[in-house]
Amino acid sequence: MGELSSFLLKHKRSFPIGLSGKTGMGYILTGGISPLSRSRGLAIDQIKEIQGFWGNGKEFHLFKPNTKKESTFEWKALCGAAIFFGIITKVKLKTQPLRPLLSWTANLSFSQLSECINQAESWPKSLSFQWIYGEDIFANAIGEVKNTDNESVLINLLERLPFSRNKTIKKFNDMNSLPNLSLGNKINNNSNHSEVLGLLGPAWKENNPKVLKILKNLINKRPNKSCYIASQQLGGLTHFNDLDTSFIHRDAVWKPWINGAWEAYDLSKRKRTLEWMKECWNNLEFICPGVHLAQIHPHLEWHEKELSSAYKDWLPKLQEIKAIYDPRNIMPPLK
Repeated sequence: MGELSSFLLKHKRSFPIGLSGKTGMGYILTGGISPLSRSRGLAIDQIKEIQGFWGNGKEFHLFKPNTKKESTFEWKALCGAAIFFGIITKVKLKTQPLRPLLSWTANLSFSQLSECINQAESWPKSLSFQWIYGEDIFANAIGEVKNTDNESVLINLLERLPFSRNKTIKKFNDMNSLPNLSLGNKINNNSNHSEVLGLLGPAWKENNPKVLKILKNLINKRPNKSCYIASQQLGGLTHFNDLDTSFIHRDAVWKPWINGAWEAYDLSKRKRTLEWMKECWNNLEFICPGVHLAQIHPHLEWHEKELSSAYKDWLPKLQEIKAIYDPRNIMPPLK
């Protein structure tokens, strides 16, 4: 995605890539949540054509339907669940005009995080909030500048955010230039193995104090300093409801994700970390009933549950489609 962004920059175009420029085609095919998604939509919403091979070996070349009524089950299945059906060899993507980006970054206290989330839930769709909570709390907000008046509005909103230290507001040309959402080098340990579970849910509103209290308790119980909880703001994508995809959680406002890590090959620490991740999920499920399958876990006991939470009532139809196009289960399992 970083290479795509750099290429488009030369042509003064952009694509809503995610928080990391290192991701590949999987970012797009699993949904693709970007700091720009609130206004631009998901990465899958930008797909115009898809080519590849089904699990049964047959080739396909599908074009984006003009309306939801014209959509086919095959198109809907590939946009958000392609990994279960076949190999994608080529996509044609819609790009957008390149606009400057405003970035606000700061370290927060626990109470300040609560207030930032509260403010962000009433922001315009051109602005989004992201945070990561581990040993410390680091947050950033990203806004797309449409014009001078719009820039003033965004800066005014960013200036209202509380912070404890290291606050900066800067302007950037493209997504590749934005600061990383991380807690520093200590969480990027090559000797660690990890799993990531992405959740989806509505605005926290009056549940804000309750959710933050749960988060604090979970962070205090994490197995090691490489484990953390973070979140991206979608802000509700219901204005894209006319798009027929397998990302069914169009009303989701927050995507928290749970990052569990352990020392490589240490099975006891792996078990403890996975138990902590399950505890996080169980405690947050009341406010985040959905799952974003940016990562899949067919090797873990919760695979069936994450499929159900990701696709809900659409899952049985996906399983029917898989029986037709991948009858020998060449691709990852969908049950």
